[in-house]
Amino acid sequence: MDILIIGSGRIGSKVIRTLEIDKVNITVIDKKHSALAQVSGKRVETILGNGMDVELLSTLNIEKFDYCMSLTESDKTNILTCTALKKLGAKYTIARVNSTESIDELFLLKESLGIDYIVNPQLETSRMIRTIIEEELEYQSDSFANGRIEVVGHKITSGSDFEEEKIKNIGSLTTVLVAAIARDKELIIPDGNTVIKAGNYLYLIGLKKDIINFKNTYFKFRKKEKEKNIAIIGGNGISKETAKRIKDANIKLIVKDDNKLKDLRSELPDVFIIKKTLIGADFFTEEEIENADIFIALTENDELNIVLSLMAKKVGVEKVIARVDELNYSKILDELNFSTLNPMNITSNKIIKKVRKGKGVSIHLMFGGEAEVSEIKLSDLSKVIGLSLEEIDLPKGILIGGIVRDNETVVVPRGKTKFEKGDTLVVFCKNENKRELMKFINPEENRGLLSDLFLYE
Repeated sequence: MDILIIGSGRIGSKVIRTLEIDKVNITVIDKKHSALAQVSGKRVETILGNGMDVELLSTLNIEKFDYCMSLTESDKTNILTCTALKKLGAKYTIARVNSTESIDELFLLKESLGIDYIVNPQLETSRMIRTIIEEELEYQSDSFANGRIEVVGHKITSGSDFEEEKIKNIGSLTTVLVAAIARDKELIIPDGNTVIKAGNYLYLIGLKKDIINFKNTYFKFRKKEKEKNIAIIGGNGISKETAKRIKDANIKLIVKDDNKLKDLRSELPDVFIIKKTLIGADFFTEEEIENADIFIALTENDELNIVLSLMAKKVGVEKVIARVDELNYSKILDELNFSTLNPMNITSNKIIKKVRKGKGVSIHLMFGGEAEVSEIKLSDLSKVIGLSLEEIDLPKGILIGGIVRDNETVVVPRGKTKFEKGDTLVVFCKNENKRELMKFINPEENRGLLSDLFLYE
């Protein structure tokens, strides 16, 4: 597969880092040397230049690319570039569009503009929030295999049934896998003899029904209410789109700016919108916040969102969701007692799933910024087909947490589980082992087991 990516910023670099594990050839165009230096690799060709330069694009044989995507921060650049790419023979174009103004009209006109697929961070994030609320998700998780496999986190408190027990001796963990443990600021890959300690944060992979059973045992779930009281903090595009999409709820949208207040009241006539200073202990004494069932912090300030969310939990709000844009807090986010969303990661995953035909990566759990979970198709020519998990030697830092069979059945593998033709694997991999994984996958480098293990379409 050949892919052209214009713009290697936050979204572009995430897409590149994920897809470079696949056996694909990626060409990247960016105006900045520093941005290109961050994504260079053996299968990544970097070109310093302007993605809107038709003369430059004409030299690239655009027809050979399976996907051409413009992911810069400029909507104008992305739209016009996709138009030019389509006229040069692009098979499939993807445009990042940041603004939600006239987005409905843009979706209607996208074909005439030469755009096959549009991704909008504000829309994707608001849709994710709606899903969390409507599906009554009471814990933070990442889903794979069309929602049938989940990866979740679980904090071990002092006095827990798990404390000072070996993993192999804990009956509650027989139906799920412990992929990793966050302990003393370190992410470790455990085995059956690993002893669980108070303060550990476990990352569990399992079938959705088994994860739900586990959570039902150790968490108190709320009864589903007919109508919820929801407080949304922030007057930006994500806040507006979220307020528009949530149904059957009493929504209070809280902003700090008079102009935002006026604009949003005209755009959202059915939403109760108030102006309020977003700092100070008395922020949570107001009835509309104190009585909220769900608190959603969506300002453009990460620190403010985290602090407000911690305070919301402190005053007893059961469900809290916070927007966190930067990755500086990845070491602590998973262990906070509320859901966090990163619009750039959500948008990147949307693109990755489009290219990988539905196979995505983890976007909610950060693993302390040290690992990722991804879905990868097993090659029909793989030498491991017919072998069991215990018969293969996986590289260090890699764990196969789930298998989706060709007939769509899903299993959590154990030692005796055999690989079959057509399998799709849910793979946990530490970042420090990605290069090792790529060497195994890449037939040109140190050919090993994993070079034949995966199929990249």
